Amino acid sequence: MRETRDRVLVVDDAANLRELLTVLLEVEDDFEVVASVGDGAQALAKAEELNPDVVLLDLAMPVMDGLAALPALRERLPKASIVIFSGFEQEALVERAMAQGANAYIEKGTSVLQLVARLRALRAERTGDGRMEA
Repeated sequence: MRETRDRVLVVDDAANLRELLTVLLEVEDDFEVVASVGDGAQALAKAEELNPDVVLLDLAMPVMDGLAALPALRERLPKASIVIFSGFEQEALVERAMAQGANAYIEKGTSVLQLVARLRALRAERTGDGRMEA
């Protein structure tokens, strides 16, 4: 078991999805959801306040969408893993998000095991820790 947990900020306008992601990640020994918010503007405020290790960021949200928030999140959190977690499959959106600083794109509907495995792989890249815990 890891001594430290990745601190996760969940950003999605669907409250039920935020709650589900929180429960699914909190079950794992190596993740702690520090906040969940419903739009990009709230994400920027929480990012500034909490300095999370990981941001799960939806693209389509009211007030400020994920693409609009992404550059400011990257600026505020240069070492964090920013993961687009969206139902959009348009290649142009994915390319744009990656060009603006996202570390990965994961489709909604991806299995929890795949989501957790990808977040762990990103942590290994971010920390230089090649070990992969189960």
